[in-house]
Amino acid sequence: MPNDNPLERDGDSVKSRATRIAIWQPRYKDDVALIACHKVKINNDIVFTKAKHLAGLTFRITSKEIIQFPKESNGKINCYAVPMAFLRERSVA
Repeated sequence: MPNDNPLERDGDSVKSRATRIAIWQPRYKDDVALIACHKVKINNDIVFTKAKHLAGLTFRITSKEIIQFPKESNGKINCYAVPMAFLRERSVA
C-alpha cells in the first residue's frame, strides 16, 4: 500500500514531495515571479499557466531559497518576489 504522507522518513533525512504552485505569468516590468507566501512549502515546483514562452517548464525551488527574497503585495496577498533569472537556473523540464 503506497504511503500518502507528504513527508516520508528515509533514515535520518526527511524527503518530501514537491508542492505544485501555478502562477499565471511573471511580472514583466521587473522580471520577477510573485509566489504567494501561503503556498510555499518545503519543496516547490513552480509552473506558469498563461505565459506561452514558459509553457511546459517546471522550476524546482525550496522554501529556504524562496524566503531569501523580499515580500511584496500583488494587491491582494503577500508574495515573495523571486527573480526569473534565479528560477531559470532551477528548471527541471
